[in-house]
Amino acid sequence: MPGSPARVQLERARRLERIRIRGVKGGVIAPHRSMVGLPWTLWRLFTTLLLVAFGLGLLWAALPWLGQGWRLAFERARDFLGIDAPLGDQLLPLPGGITLSLPVLAVNTPLPDARTLWIAGIVSAALLLATFALPDRYTPFKYFLRLIAGLEAIAIGFFALWPGRFPYQLQDHVFILRTAGLVVMALVPVIVGFTLHVFDLALWKKALLTVALLAHLAVFIPLQVLAHLALVMRATAVVMPVLFLLFGLLPDVLIFVAFYGWALSWRGELERRELLPPVHLGARSAERRT
Repeated sequence: MPGSPARVQLERARRLERIRIRGVKGGVIAPHRSMVGLPWTLWRLFTTLLLVAFGLGLLWAALPWLGQGWRLAFERARDFLGIDAPLGDQLLPLPGGITLSLPVLAVNTPLPDARTLWIAGIVSAALLLATFALPDRYTPFKYFLRLIAGLEAIAIGFFALWPGRFPYQLQDHVFILRTAGLVVMALVPVIVGFTLHVFDLALWKKALLTVALLAHLAVFIPLQVLAHLALVMRATAVVMPVLFLLFGLLPDVLIFVAFYGWALSWRGELERRELLPPVHLGARSAERRT
């Protein structure tokens, strides 16, 4: 006798659930380790706080060398990029009574003339039209290019209607970039501590990720600032809104996301010792076991 419709539907749902977690070779597709956290224990909480303190202490101790390194980068890049401006120092007060000396180039804010606005308009229109020629597999990239073209069109309209009312200076743009970058660097140990350290990675791997992130940002931020300076000096302030909104803080956040995703691909300690059941392993490990 066939079962009732409700029983048949329930059995079908159970079967679909079993099939859903199976791979093409019949193995179980287990949840990624980023979706399977471990419970907080006193030892895990202690090591997390210890690693957060390590990262903050490392950044604090490296601040003088950070300022010197950024100044050296500005000195070397000024002639290479053709920026004709004197190099000075800007004192940035930090909590705890410490002052960080940062390099600054005394540059003016070049405002666009009519010719520059026409060139920017033509380039933006060409960029927008180019998105329609890209295949569908580039859809996310197409929308990103359209966002650039749209923001640039707004900037062109502003400078065309109110050319003398642009409220921001290039020095303000540089200051915000550097300050936001330093804030991101200060937040790295804290955010990594309470998002990544819950997983069973080795202690030295967690410390290595913090050091790698801080080192990468320490090199990236001055190069980012110099690239913005060179672009604005050549293309005028009409490109500043696009640079600030899309290529300012956003790359710093994406760098953090990239390093975080890389760290979650590392093999955990319990997985390495095969102390976790297969359901807690990555999909490849579960597939291999079956």
